[in-house]
Amino acid sequence: MDAKTAAAIERLKKDPSAAQKLLSSRDGQRLMSLLSSGDGGAALSYATDSAERGSTRQLAQMLAALMKNEEAAALMRRLNDEASK
Repeated sequence: MDAKTAAAIERLKKDPSAAQKLLSSRDGQRLMSLLSSGDGGAALSYATDSAERGSTRQLAQMLAALMKNEEAAALMRRLNDEASK
């Protein structure tokens, strides 16, 4: 993870309403759709539950796989840029 992404994550942790705003945006909704496709969101739910318990491995694997998708990678870059503002 680069420093810009880490800083954006820290800002979102401190301001949950900003995170909600990003996830409610058009790009955020499309990204959530991509993350949930195929199994109705079961894998995403499991990965986020695991991350809340301290194991981010599943979530990291899911995001790494998603980054291979050109559309998803572009969405994530735009969301990261918005979170960095």
